[in-house]
Amino acid sequence: MLEEIKSLPPLPISVVRIQELCMSHDTDIDELSRVIEHDPMLSANILKSVNSPLYGMSKEISSISKAVMLFGISMIRGFAAASAIKKSVAIDLSPYSASIDDLTTVSTLQMSLAREWYRNVDKSMLPLLQSSAFLMELGKLVASLKVISTGNLEHFLQDIAQGGSLEEVERKYLEISSYEIAAAMFEHWNFETALIETLREISNPSTQNPHAQVLRVITQAVNLRDTFSEEGIRTALEMIEGFGLNKSAFEEAIQSIKSTQKQV
Repeated sequence: MLEEIKSLPPLPISVVRIQELCMSHDTDIDELSRVIEHDPMLSANILKSVNSPLYGMSKEISSISKAVMLFGISMIRGFAAASAIKKSVAIDLSPYSASIDDLTTVSTLQMSLAREWYRNVDKSMLPLLQSSAFLMELGKLVASLKVISTGNLEHFLQDIAQGGSLEEVERKYLEISSYEIAAAMFEHWNFETALIETLREISNPSTQNPHAQVLRVITQAVNLRDTFSEEGIRTALEMIEGFGLNKSAFEEAIQSIKSTQKQV
């Protein structure tokens, strides 16, 4: 897998500059908006993301500067990185019986859940949580290509159909989870250490990484196989108790998102 990751093309200059600005301790929001606006395709993709019905905007957001002000630097950064990566990597998610739209929907829901949950618990964790939540599933793009190229597609699908967890099946055929692949991808693109380590630990979070613990919970409640299923929520709640996280805020976040979905 490492060879495939090392061969990934560099991200567009505009996205690299966005990452640099967002990692600055004193981000210039006006400059950030200008960088995005100079890339029309990127601008269009970001505006499409922020106008998702899940965010419940009463009016359509039509300017990048307004999107940055309303959603914050970390979310815009996640949208930008995800948009660029989807253009840089060949897309065939057949091993997961999914499309890129499915993956985008799951990523959006995962970030929404992180946002709704932790804005009522610890807002200081939101910048890293939101970026990581929106980017963590992108390792499946590279994982899918590897499964296909090694001729294991049929066996991979069979194992998933027989009830194997996605991560168990990934490790069986790739010896690595897609979250660890995502970590290696962003390390290749020189993202900051905190994001890389958080993604790397999602499958097995340490007590020293609460961000990874939160994301681990979120992956149980929302993933490519299930979205807010009874079993998924039950598993998520068990993990919350084990990690000592805020259970009531999590349940309230789920109800808020479900309510928004019904209004769509």
